[in-house]
Amino acid sequence: MNFAILSQKEEETAIPVFAKILIIFGLILVLSRFRFPLSLCLFLGSILLGIWVRLGISPWVHYALISVTRIRTISLGLIVAFILVMSKLMEEAGHMRRLMERFSLLSNDARTVGSFMAALIGLLPMPGGALFSAPMVEASIGEHSVTSEQKTAVNYWFRHVWEYWWPLYPGVVLAVALLKVDTLRYITFMAPMSAISILAGIFFILRPIGKVTRSKRSTFRWNNLGAFLWEIMPILIVILVIMGVAALAGILGFLGVRLRISGGFSILPGLLASTIWICKVNHIRLKILLSAIFNQRVLSMLLLLFSIMIFQGVLVHSNAVIQIRNDLLHYQIPLVLIVLSLPFVSGLITGIALGFVGTSFPLLVPIFPTEHFIEYLSFAGLAYTFGYMGMMLSPIHLCLLVSKDYYHANLLKSYRYIILPVLTVMSSAILLFFLVRAF
Repeated sequence: MNFAILSQKEEETAIPVFAKILIIFGLILVLSRFRFPLSLCLFLGSILLGIWVRLGISPWVHYALISVTRIRTISLGLIVAFILVMSKLMEEAGHMRRLMERFSLLSNDARTVGSFMAALIGLLPMPGGALFSAPMVEASIGEHSVTSEQKTAVNYWFRHVWEYWWPLYPGVVLAVALLKVDTLRYITFMAPMSAISILAGIFFILRPIGKVTRSKRSTFRWNNLGAFLWEIMPILIVILVIMGVAALAGILGFLGVRLRISGGFSILPGLLASTIWICKVNHIRLKILLSAIFNQRVLSMLLLLFSIMIFQGVLVHSNAVIQIRNDLLHYQIPLVLIVLSLPFVSGLITGIALGFVGTSFPLLVPIFPTEHFIEYLSFAGLAYTFGYMGMMLSPIHLCLLVSKDYYHANLLKSYRYIILPVLTVMSSAILLFFLVRAF
């Protein structure tokens, strides 16, 4: 039976949607604390949510199947699999170790090495890309007295310092499209948030670790830089291929040929090219390649990904964000508070940038003030930043989950190192919002 329509009496006594979602998130965290597989926790959470919003068995199964079989999910699965295979091959061949050694020659502080590598990987718009940088962070600070939760924070936070404005990210592309603003103007307006994010990470995540000095002093040399660039070629290949695909699409569009490639599939050629390069340079044998492909970690991560997508699908189709937005408008909540809360909740619920942009911006943009362009952008920047911080705190954010799993960290304890940088970025966004409006 489908219980989608509640009676008037039931609606009056029903628990608010936002409260239901918070309770379910809390249950997911509690189950995770007791070492239940996170994929199972999320799957059970999606079932509970379906029961609570009275979707019925048939609609729940329908939405779950849609979530795991759509092109976007398939592309995400392929991306995650490629990342894991590439990471495994680089580890097996000693490529990861050589990469860290080459960059270590450019810096004496292991914290700098780890955070820089995470930020560098952050230039790659790939869901779950924290998997790529996690071994690099481990190689840089893993031998020192750094907790698993601190390593999780280093990898997770610095992996995400660019997505406020970096134009290769689908969330940024969608935001620019919905706002109907010039990309360069948006980049210029949002770039300061990356600087604030980096400073917050340095102060609240790296500083408490303490300086971790290498036993051998390093001095900058051009040949060291060249050696580092050679070892980091797999990453550069992915970036260059992505940029090449984007440039090709732009040229064809200029010539009148519309080439539409989904964000996920546009990344796959670069990952494939990079994997081939790794195999060739490191003389990877077929046995090692097959071992990396059929590694158990690949299967477990794919199960986690599918669980996330099912949970997200049930959330979206239950219209939770729309119901929360309607409640805010019904009770005449101030515009600024709506701009702060709606993207934040959307980010917390969906755990991805496309999720909070796609669900909240179509509802918010029409109510932004348009008298002055800077004022309009100030509302947009505030909305994106708070949505992004909601995403960073989301317990279903793939990068947080894979980082936590990689380092065998406690999820709740990991939040202790993330919350202060998040609050710093949010406070700075509010301050900048009112400063821009004042002038």
